[in-house]
Amino acid sequence: ETMNSIDRKKIVETFERIYQSNNMVLCVVGDADFDYLVKFVEKNFGTKKGKINHLKIELHNETKIVKRKGIDQANLVFAYHVPLSTDKKSYAAQILSTLMGGGLSSRLFSEIREKRNMAYAVKSMVDINKYYAFDRVYVGTTKENVEKVKELILEEYKKVAESLTEKELNQVKEQLIGHYYISSEDSELQMRGLLYTEMNGDARNFYKFVENIKEVKLKDVKDLAKIKKYSFFALIPE
Repeated sequence: ETMNSIDRKKIVETFERIYQSNNMVLCVVGDADFDYLVKFVEKNFGTKKGKINHLKIELHNETKIVKRKGIDQANLVFAYHVPLSTDKKSYAAQILSTLMGGGLSSRLFSEIREKRNMAYAVKSMVDINKYYAFDRVYVGTTKENVEKVKELILEEYKKVAESLTEKELNQVKEQLIGHYYISSEDSELQMRGLLYTEMNGDARNFYKFVENIKEVKLKDVKDLAKIKKYSFFALIPE
């Protein structure tokens, strides 16, 4: 019903309101003629001003368990707010996310899946920009293990806050820096990185990633791990 109500007029109006040069970022990576690009933009992008209504983002923390028929696996997400991209402590949030669920050697993967075999999948994903920022841990498990997995997640964050070592911190830093160098070898991935950092502050920060990661202190990560407010959602079989 909603899709059928969209006609050509609405599409054109939306395009003219949003897709204008002042709302766009053009990113080019590789051997390009800068003067040609400037002329291309001036010719094709126009001078009309577009406007985007930014939604007001409210921070919420809640717990919700939803039962659904026809599924066998329980899916849960544990999430919490982290510093915005304009805050240098956002790099500590990236480190914490990688430490907790960024791969097979991460703490939560080890504790929940390897040691206890209580999950099909364990991973963390951090989403940081200038308007909102949060980290979330996803676990695919069974209905019976949902509460226990939640306890294990909270316990592991507490351990990090109390006893994270410089050695483990440096290992995660090396992991992130290594991934950065590998992704920088791919032109498309480099372009995405530049676009992301420009949209959320300054594209030059893309080239300062290694420096900013190295500057993160042990205390920065341990402080972020002291999670007092969080949201917890689980979709479980009925």
